[in-house]
Amino acid sequence: MAIARQRLACFVAGLALAAALGVAHAKDAGEDGKLSEESDSKAWWRDVHLTLPGMLTDWRIYQKDGLRIDAADNRLRLKLNASLWGDAGDIDADDSIETAFPGIRGSTARITRARLTLRGWVYESGDFKLQLELAQKPQMKDAWFRFNPVPYLGRIRVGNMREPFSLDNSTSGGNLTFMSRALPTLALAPGRNIGIATQNTAFDERLTWAAGWFWNTASFSDFAGAKDALSESIGNDLTVRVTGLPRYADDGRDLVHLGLSVSRQDYSGDSRISAVPETALIDDNLVDTGQFRPERAILIAPELALVRGPWSFQAEYFHAAQRLSSGSAQLKGVYASASYVFTGESRHYDRTAGVFDGVRPKRKFAFGSDGWGAWEAALRLSQVDLNDGALSGGRQTDLTAALNWYVNDDTRLMLNYVTGRVKGRGHSPAIDRGRVEILQARVGFEF
Repeated sequence: MAIARQRLACFVAGLALAAALGVAHAKDAGEDGKLSEESDSKAWWRDVHLTLPGMLTDWRIYQKDGLRIDAADNRLRLKLNASLWGDAGDIDADDSIETAFPGIRGSTARITRARLTLRGWVYESGDFKLQLELAQKPQMKDAWFRFNPVPYLGRIRVGNMREPFSLDNSTSGGNLTFMSRALPTLALAPGRNIGIATQNTAFDERLTWAAGWFWNTASFSDFAGAKDALSESIGNDLTVRVTGLPRYADDGRDLVHLGLSVSRQDYSGDSRISAVPETALIDDNLVDTGQFRPERAILIAPELALVRGPWSFQAEYFHAAQRLSSGSAQLKGVYASASYVFTGESRHYDRTAGVFDGVRPKRKFAFGSDGWGAWEAALRLSQVDLNDGALSGGRQTDLTAALNWYVNDDTRLMLNYVTGRVKGRGHSPAIDRGRVEILQARVGFEF
């Protein structure tokens, strides 16, 4: 823990240094280097003057996609957002699952996300992000500084961030079609870690690539988000992701996405691979290798996605080759999902990052109007196999049906039904064969 705190302190110090090295005058640039979009927004107060030393002299405070605070000379611009998710559901399990995890059955409710996000743009140097999760167990999520583009290398980012691996893993949680990422993503994809990464595009944003080196600081705890936790370092990762758009037409309503992620992980301590049954309502990992000592792992994940108007298809395969102190283990997983938006919208695609940006309703719901937001139905089949060699974490298959109502850009209601089968888990508590069914709902707000 002390090592992680020291590294985080070094990052914050580097952030301050980067700000100090910014040039004296900023161009009127927006979040992605485009022309500023704040100039014609209505301010909450006409003028807010604060007498502070240095560059922090005058502030302009207003609302646009969150709370905005700008220095009068645009040398520093800030944006504060918040997100709140409330989940509730009922969990049913057979006797073998209940015996292994007493009390798993029953109805439950949780605040699964209460997150504050601060974005900032400093001089002409770049931008930063600080994100704090307050639900369940408070923890820092993103904490990074990203420099403006460098020729050939693109945008260099330093700090605590999600590693560039997998389409499902790289998509923001607020833009996911389902209430949880797929089983193999939960189990095998790396989480957030401290490191340095770079990202760029080519061929008119038809190709993206990202690469980074990271300290692996994941926690072995069972709480939600343990993979993202800042704990003691257990090794380092070298991770690369490349995506391409062989077809992109009709402003993204007709596209073919291909991608490939590779991560080499060198370990200096124990590891653990596990997954919850695609829900945030419980912390019980139905598949779990327990702690083991690997020497190295190679992770590979090819990805495919198609969009045809309101139809969407997405699939990925995961393979993790673990080299152990004695022998090896080949762990694998796969998922495939399909969705349809009844109201005609398409899933938006971010060409700068090679990820999906969610569904945005054309006609937002409002009482007294004919707008009903956007309605989407989806189905996903996912499987993960953590049994091979000396590892016996079990095999699990989940089938998930989803119904989403996008009330407006900031509010979404979700309903998921998950039916899962677990077998062959040798790690204690052992499960020969087991079944779990989950009916869950979520109300999500973005501020």
